[in-house]
Amino acid sequence: MNKDDKILTYLLVGLIISLIILILVLPLTLLEFLSLEVVGEPPINGRTWMEGVHELGGEISMRFLAILGILIIAFTLPIVLGWENKSLHEREVEKKEIIMFFIIAAVFFIVNLVIGYHWWDPEGFLGMGPLFLPSILSLFLLGLSPLLLQKIFHFRKEDLATSTDNIKEISIFMIIIAFGYGLISCLWHCCSFFEPKMYFFFFIIKLVQLWAMCTFFFKYGLKLFLSKIKPIYAYAIVSMLFGLCYPWHTWGFVLTFIIFGFLLCYLTRKTDSYLPGLILLYFAYIFHAGLPWHGALVTFSVVYPISIGVLLSLIYLNILKKKN
Repeated sequence: MNKDDKILTYLLVGLIISLIILILVLPLTLLEFLSLEVVGEPPINGRTWMEGVHELGGEISMRFLAILGILIIAFTLPIVLGWENKSLHEREVEKKEIIMFFIIAAVFFIVNLVIGYHWWDPEGFLGMGPLFLPSILSLFLLGLSPLLLQKIFHFRKEDLATSTDNIKEISIFMIIIAFGYGLISCLWHCCSFFEPKMYFFFFIIKLVQLWAMCTFFFKYGLKLFLSKIKPIYAYAIVSMLFGLCYPWHTWGFVLTFIIFGFLLCYLTRKTDSYLPGLILLYFAYIFHAGLPWHGALVTFSVVYPISIGVLLSLIYLNILKKKN
């Protein structure tokens, strides 16, 4: 483990302990307030946040599920931190290319800000609102823009984060982290698969959103900046832009995705691939919508056994890793 990984490990341990303490001690009313402030609105299935708490088996159950999620992520991270950084293909980057990157990001940010959530209409066909088509078009243009820039500036395929080495093994751990996040996000259970249009929203629309964002910012943008500046500065720039440009509700939502952006930068640097970040975010959304709102019976008979089984498996893997 290199120096950067050690520093990150200490920071993560401190963060994990702090989060567990906060989940245990924060009043339920404050948790509800924070949830609604970040999400920006009550659950979109027409029910209240407190009804969501009841669906999860009560206040203590909801808190314990979130702590299980934190522990699952905590015991997955040593495995991820143990991966060696992939070597980078160095290249010359013109100032014009960096300017183009910022222009595209700024244009998408403005378009996204104007559109807001007018692309979504709970009463519309498959949830599509009046600005659905402009929103989807802007996402496709963002996701395809690296191909255009590659033609203009003549950089190689190796200059994009497209590695598929060990992708099956990596994907498993990304899905496990996503599952842990899904348990944590039971604290703000804002949506669920309560009708068919939500399947279209989460399985199709979210995939398009995440593909476009991860392609532009991590497949292309991160490696662009890694060729010019130190990794920590590259992470800061890319994660900040990722958080600001992602379709969002509130400034709390922006902050959350800036933090996600740092994690995705780290994963991209480790694997030289944007795919782990894409897989992680996609399944994080699926688990976020799929774990809550099923009632206490499903929570205690299905969600808890799976969660505890995953955690025990990770603990066992970490013990084996230390022995080897």
